[in-house]
Amino acid sequence: MINLRILKGLTLSFFACLIVMSSQAQVEAIKDRFHRSDELMVAAHRAAHQFYPENSLGAIQEAIRLGVDIVELDIRVSKDGMPLIMHDQTVDRTTTGSGDVASLEWDYLKSLNLKFEGTPSSSKIPTLREALLVCKGKIMVDMDMKTDQVEAVLEVVRELEMEEDLIFFDSDWEVLAAIKASIPEAILMPRAHKPKDIKKMVKLLKPSIVHIDPTFYSPKTIALAEKYKLRIWINALGDLDKELDKSKDKEKAKIWISMGANMVQTDLPAFWVGINSKASSLAAY
Repeated sequence: MINLRILKGLTLSFFACLIVMSSQAQVEAIKDRFHRSDELMVAAHRAAHQFYPENSLGAIQEAIRLGVDIVELDIRVSKDGMPLIMHDQTVDRTTTGSGDVASLEWDYLKSLNLKFEGTPSSSKIPTLREALLVCKGKIMVDMDMKTDQVEAVLEVVRELEMEEDLIFFDSDWEVLAAIKASIPEAILMPRAHKPKDIKKMVKLLKPSIVHIDPTFYSPKTIALAEKYKLRIWINALGDLDKELDKSKDKEKAKIWISMGANMVQTDLPAFWVGINSKASSLAAY
């Protein structure tokens, strides 16, 4: 006679495995597009912060629900070594507390509530581990490194075995070089401040992506990036997103992105998801 308790346990384990496999397939499909096409990929700046406090677990979950490819998270480390998610150097603007993140201990930081549109919410500051666990298997992550405590961050990454799901961004190329030395397969995205930076960063870091600014979003920049087989990341943040938020003009967005960039970071993830872009094969890459 079949033991119903054992059967129930096996059934639950089976469905749990299916859920894990389904989630993992989600991020694998995103990574496949990243590596094998030049199709437009959308990154939610500070997660979907139009609906939840920025960099909160709720904002991350909403970005995943919206179907964006990448969630951008700002990484800092507390005084006592806890990697956490916080954009500003201080917690004054975004929380009910005050002070510089790097000079505050985690016991204090975790007691604070995040603000949403200036009003305290029930959301708390996430640790890096908590944030990555929400992302794991579902979405790629842009790790905006606002700390030079690389090993504290990479310890969490290794523990969760997410080395290949993350994009490491920093304007400080030395931080990216330290990440590459520790995790050779890491996906790096250095920031270029002018077109000629691209050749230098390729020689030093061998990145997969170049972060460019609208000020030199030009055929010359695009040609250089394509020469080195780099994906091209650009921000729609600021004036463009504000204009698009009012106009809802998808044709304008398509024309702008068709100039050559194929990764866009935005404060309007729901708008940008579904904007069509070229999707040719990168097999030669």
